[in-house]
Amino acid sequence: MQFGAMTDVGMCRKINEDNYYVKADGAFPYAIVADGMGGHKAGEIASMMVVDVIRNHLENSLSEDQDYVEAGETVRKAFISANNIIYKYAENHYKIMGMGTTATLAMVFKGRIITAHVGDSRAYTIDKNEIKQITRDHSYVQELVSMGKITKEEAKHHPKKNFITRAMGAEETVKVDVNIRPYNGETILLCSDGLVNFVDDEEIKDIVQKRGSLKKKTEQLVNTANSRGGKDNITVIILKKEKNDEQ
Repeated sequence: MQFGAMTDVGMCRKINEDNYYVKADGAFPYAIVADGMGGHKAGEIASMMVVDVIRNHLENSLSEDQDYVEAGETVRKAFISANNIIYKYAENHYKIMGMGTTATLAMVFKGRIITAHVGDSRAYTIDKNEIKQITRDHSYVQELVSMGKITKEEAKHHPKKNFITRAMGAEETVKVDVNIRPYNGETILLCSDGLVNFVDDEEIKDIVQKRGSLKKKTEQLVNTANSRGGKDNITVIILKKEKNDEQ
């Protein structure tokens, strides 16, 4: 897979609490985005830990011998392991108790896209016709949208748009949403909410579909969010199938 990735502190924050990881080669390319929370440096620690634990778990437990259902379960266990480690770490370090992080992963595995996520960082697929969000935000405003109390457009400007209902490490147990769907060569985009709070889905699609390197496209997405206030950290990853890929 080809990839482009960028993280940026934004225009208002002093610390970048986002972290990410990309494994673009091998039999199961994947990417992770994490957006930390919990006060000074605590969010940065949580997002760094979740990325490292999930990556290490997958390196040790995921293999080509598994089918895609087994792979999905391995991914889920990686998230559970990360949640346990972050929660226990925070318990033993009172200055950062209550820290947490979102975590969103997308993996191409044997002709499928496996996604796993907790929180409101997102995964999208993009082809020449449409952009499709393939994760569902664990957030207060998403619950309001699902109940029909507000529209998607109203959710973008809701005063509680940043209130998430699930986070990694915030509680002793966590429910991880794992989804497996066919992969037909779509471009995959992962991002923290620092992007989507300022750049609409259709704008994201238009930028991704332009000519140019994936690196330049991630830079343009980040720069667009910053030009509109950049009130949060911004992380964007784009994964694109190469012509000779057999995934």
